[in-house]
Amino acid sequence: MGLKITLIMIVIMGVITAGFYWYYRDSQAKIAVLNENNAKLEIAVATQEQAIGQLRSDIKLTGKIIEETNRSLAAARKQVTETEYKFNKTSKLLGERDIGRIALAKPGPVQKIINNGTLDMFRCFEIISGSPLTEKEVNVEKKSKANTSCPSIANPNYILPN
Repeated sequence: MGLKITLIMIVIMGVITAGFYWYYRDSQAKIAVLNENNAKLEIAVATQEQAIGQLRSDIKLTGKIIEETNRSLAAARKQVTETEYKFNKTSKLLGERDIGRIALAKPGPVQKIINNGTLDMFRCFEIISGSPLTEKEVNVEKKSKANTSCPSIANPNYILPN
């Protein structure tokens, strides 16, 4: 009887030891998987933080570009308003300008004025596109020689009288 109890106890202790061994191996495998997952998550977090930093710098750059574009747009609107004023202003002596009526009355001079204005505008587009200023444009001294379409660009040293 004592031998049976000893054998039963040895079997029970063997089963318990085997259970603990299995539990230990299983726990170690789970810990290894969790460590791998943790490493992957740390890499993902680092990548996301880098992406977020890049997005923040892109947003700042976009804001600067928007501000610059808005300033350019405001300047362009101002030039459009000034140009509209030039074409629509009312003179005390001559009244409102009507280019069509004036062109019918004096076609030669109007054609010359329009052609010169068109040439001036084309030159403005050339300068804006990167063409360098000529020496004449830089050193202009008379209003008749100045580019009145875009004087601040074409004739930077000449101030047009109002």
